[in-house]
Order: sequence, then structure tokens, then C-alpha cells
Amino acid sequence: MTGFVRRFFGGGGGGAPVDVPDGRSIVDPEARARDAWRILHDTSMVRRGGRQLLVMDGPGRQSGVAAVWPMSQVVAAALDLARLDIDGSHGDAAVVDDLGATLERYRWGDGYAPYPGGQERYFDDNAWVGLDFMQAHGQLEGRPVDSLWLHKAKRTFGVVVAGQDDDGGVRWKEGPVGQPGSRNTCSTAPAIELALRLHAVTGTERYGHVAERADAWLWRELASPAGLLWDHVDAGGTVERTVWSYNQGAAIGADVLWWRLTGDGARLDRATATAASALDHFATGDLWWRQPPAFNAIFFRNLLSLHAAQPQPRGLAELDRYLERVWREARDPVSGRFTGGGIGHYDDGGSLDHAALVQLFALQAFPVEWLPEVS
Repeated sequence: MTGFVRRFFGGGGGGAPVDVPDGRSIVDPEARARDAWRILHDTSMVRRGGRQLLVMDGPGRQSGVAAVWPMSQVVAAALDLARLDIDGSHGDAAVVDDLGATLERYRWGDGYAPYPGGQERYFDDNAWVGLDFMQAHGQLEGRPVDSLWLHKAKRTFGVVVAGQDDDGGVRWKEGPVGQPGSRNTCSTAPAIELALRLHAVTGTERYGHVAERADAWLWRELASPAGLLWDHVDAGGTVERTVWSYNQGAAIGADVLWWRLTGDGARLDRATATAASALDHFATGDLWWRQPPAFNAIFFRNLLSLHAAQPQPRGLAELDRYLERVWREARDPVSGRFTGGGIGHYDDGGSLDHAALVQLFALQAFPVEWLPEVS
């Protein structure tokens, strides 16, 4: 795997504080991101398999191929690092291409199955993949493959919209024809984001209509009195009222995209209110720390998009505190994996949560003008 990433450190990757965008002085975030990215390869969570880069579900050579949800978050991490690779010295754009090619192992029809060879598709998985494609399209503009990324995003959207019911909610996964399923924030909110990003690029009104119906359903059926989004409505109509950080993030991101498209200040106001409510909620009882890093990454990605529209100093401070604690308390000094200190987890120290933290360290280094392109 020589040449795949450039090693910054022999060990810890600490370093001295440096100035980053927004006037913050924190330890070199790009260096930490690249050190964490290296660990994905050193522990075989990402490894070369022929001409492809395989994402595995955990460290070690005996782990199996990861599901498409972790795969999508590794792609997002690679995209974020590629944005920082201004001179191309790390070869990150080629890594994104390789991961994009590997994703095709998961493709079933126009969308992506949970595992290679699978058939039942999850609409939230496909929304996250579609958002990766849109970030790649915008970020890699001018490269020959950028039209291919947009084509893939459009194709994947066709699967996501097939999960939208007549009332506007987007189901979590495919099921038997005529059998109702749960409609989730984690499928509906990113479907809105994907639709709006496609609308912004193509001008096709259909995308806007899909987003409008989904938005109306989401805030009618799953908004709490505190201004946060509950998790889902099950097939019987019962609302599951757990509050997860990623659901708030996707809703914030959708409202920012609405504002960018329409100039509607009420959308920006709602995004700001959701962010404030989420910051209040997760600041209690050490909830940030107990959330899976994969969920927090989606929250903070979208909070940064809001920050580009309207400064969010409180949110930036929360992100900086969280990542400093991750580095000091969760990072194993020997393996480099983020498994210590009682940190929350989705996949018990596997590729999903680790890639999410790569994303956040990389995004700490982004100047504000780059943030709107982050999906």
C-alpha cells in the first residue's frame, strides 16, 4: 500500500496548536485526520483487493466486507481529505475514484444493496451514497469523471424517491409490495438534501417537488415540541421518539439548502433554531460523547454548512471540544483506534465510526468558503 497515504507521524500525531479558519487555535486538524486515515489501512479496515479498495467491518485480516453504510462514510472521509490535497501530493483524488469503483460491487439495479450481491435496499443508505456522489461532483469539477458522479447521483435518487410514500415520508427500506414500513428521519431528511442538491445543479423541478413533500411530512409527523426531530413512525403509526444527533444534522442541512435555493429566511431561522435545540439537548448528560461518532459526524457536517450561511461559534466550540476529547481520551496510543474513554459507538470500533472521525478532523481545517459543497 505504499504511496496510498503519506505518513505524518511515527506515532501519536499530537503536534502544536495551529491557527485554523474562524480564528480558532487548535492542534493541527489535517495532520490528525491523515494520521487517523492511516490507521484505517494499518489495521486493514481499508485494504487493497486487486484493483479495488475494500472497506472492512472491523480491524484485522479476518474481518468481513463492510456494509454500504460504512462504505459511504469512508468515501466521505476520502472526499474531505481530497479537498485538502490542494497540490495532489497525497493522491487523494485517485483514492476517491478507487472507492467509487468499489461501491459498484454493492450496486443492485439503480441503487446499492447493504452488501455485495444483496437485493433488499435501504433508502437511507442510498441517500447517503447519493450525497457522496453530489459532493464528488461539485468538489471534483473539471475532472473528466465529474459527469459520471452526477449520473450516479441521479440514478441513485431514482431508488430513493421510490421509497417516498404518497404523504411524502420516505421509508427506511424496501419491503413487500403493499406492505407498509417505517418512515424515518434518517431516510427522509437526507432524501430532501439529495433532491435539493440535484435541483440546484440541474434546475429540474421534479427534485424540488419531491423535497417539498418530504419536508412537509417530516416536520408534521416527527417534529418534537422542543424543535428536534424524532426517529421514525412505524408501520402502525406509532412514533419512536428517540433523538439522535444525525437526524438533527440532516434536517439542518436540508433547511440550509432550501435557503440557498430560495432565499427564504424562515428556512435559515429554522435551521438555526434546530441547531440551538440540538446543542442544548446533547450538552446534557454527556450525550455528545455517548452518541456514535458516525451520527455526530453527520450532525457537525451539516452544522458547518449552516455556519457558512450564519456563524455558529457555539457549534464550532462544541466540535473542537469533542474532537480534542476524542484525541486525548478515545484514541488508543498503540493502535490509533478510537475505542477508549467510554466513547459511543455504532460498530464497536470498526471502519464506520473511525471514518466519521477522519471526516471531522479534516473538516476542522476547511475554510468557510469550502463548507457549502460538503454533503
